[in-house]
Amino acid sequence: FIFLLLLVIPILIIGCEKDKTPTDCGCNSKIVYTITETKELTGTISFKKQLDPNDTFYNDKFWIGYTDPNCSTCSHSLIVCNENLLAEFNYLRTSSIDTSIKIKFAGHIRETCEKIFHPSNSTYNMITLTKIEKQ
Repeated sequence: FIFLLLLVIPILIIGCEKDKTPTDCGCNSKIVYTITETKELTGTISFKKQLDPNDTFYNDKFWIGYTDPNCSTCSHSLIVCNENLLAEFNYLRTSSIDTSIKIKFAGHIRETCEKIFHPSNSTYNMITLTKIEKQ
């Protein structure tokens, strides 16, 4: 009986460990900061396709890229959460990988769940758009 108990208890402990998936990241996480409509930024929107089998970082998603107006070497990449606002950009899904469109946008910035190391002044976040328009 004691042997059986010693065998079952570790299995229960391992089985009841909390899920280690980060909970404060992704499209439903807390807002890190907001790009307001009065501070609308300009950037480009494109659709990221998986070309390299080793690249699994947020493929088949719309991405917005912009350079910080106060830091010419700081580039920011935003993965769009609410793609339902992007009907007019759907053709980018089948366009060449180099195709991007100039836009003005505003929205709520959130953390990505997958982290990527980038040695330069680059950031990667999620965005829930509140406004987007072609330039």
